[in-house]
Amino acid sequence: MSTHDLAARERLGDTLFRYMQGQPADGRSGEPDASQQALRRFRLVPRVLQGNEAISTQTTLLNQRWSAPLGVGAFAGDRLFHEEGLLPIARACKRLQLPLVISEETVTPLGQIGAEYDRCWLQLRAAGDVARIKALIDQAAQAAIKNIVLTVLAPVHPVSGLQPGGFSVGDALKQRGWHTIGSTEPGVAALPAFPVWRWQQIDEVAAHCAAHQLPLWLKGILHYDDAAQAAQHGVSGIIVSNIGLRQSARWATPVHQLADLQAVTRMPLLLDGGVRCGSDAVVARCLGASLSLSVRPVISALVAGGERAVFDLLSGWINEVSAVSHWCGVSEMAALNGSFVSEEHNGCIG
Repeated sequence: MSTHDLAARERLGDTLFRYMQGQPADGRSGEPDASQQALRRFRLVPRVLQGNEAISTQTTLLNQRWSAPLGVGAFAGDRLFHEEGLLPIARACKRLQLPLVISEETVTPLGQIGAEYDRCWLQLRAAGDVARIKALIDQAAQAAIKNIVLTVLAPVHPVSGLQPGGFSVGDALKQRGWHTIGSTEPGVAALPAFPVWRWQQIDEVAAHCAAHQLPLWLKGILHYDDAAQAAQHGVSGIIVSNIGLRQSARWATPVHQLADLQAVTRMPLLLDGGVRCGSDAVVARCLGASLSLSVRPVISALVAGGERAVFDLLSGWINEVSAVSHWCGVSEMAALNGSFVSEEHNGCIG
């Protein structure tokens, strides 16, 4: 457990800390995060004598340029973790020019976050009335949001007690009388437990995003058939994610699905799940993910030390991306590919 994690557990208490860590009901207590373990099984293969004098970590996605193949993913109930909510993370991401994804279950108002950093993305839940999603996209456009993320894998928990760590962020927010971006009442928007949408609804949302010139990303895609269909429905990119294994410990890991998805689509792929350091993002880039999103280490840094700690964490990761990529003998992120990684199998590299 990192220094930030230890400080976060002390300040948050065990229940909220377990929720943040995302232990699902069917997982074993203390079991390592499978997405993290899957990433760690890949080893980087350096290249020598390449004569590269400089390295650029810049990454371009859909004509938007970022300083590194890294970003901060969305999480709910930001003010439960820090009195300023998401604002310290927004300020750190602005200084570093990294993407920040905002959850519709964020308490801090969208306009307030946008005033701090005008390059954020908004993540919405693919459930309920499409009109609700369209209204939130309108709001996002007014707040200078740059991308829309639609979570298409079971957005809420159907049975009480199945929430990660047995903690309901919706109930906690409701008790405090706090509204979220996506809800008109205290707490989070009450939506159906399982995604009952079809591709027809994605068509509607994509068209609405296009009217605002906002790229649409689908998050929660793990199956290659879903990835193959997405491009036919106005989607701009895919976020390969098992939702942090928060619903079930049995979901496939994103890093192991990258190859299957890359084989069926030319859209950009992002990795969400298990990223705990800069070299994880380098591995993901080698395997086909243009950019990696991380959440839990960033929340721990926020709780432990606010903006300074978040900035130090992320800038350290960027430095690590730069150094490791340089040792791989490349001068830009686009040059990284599968030849630079090898996977361990039962303790053996191969």
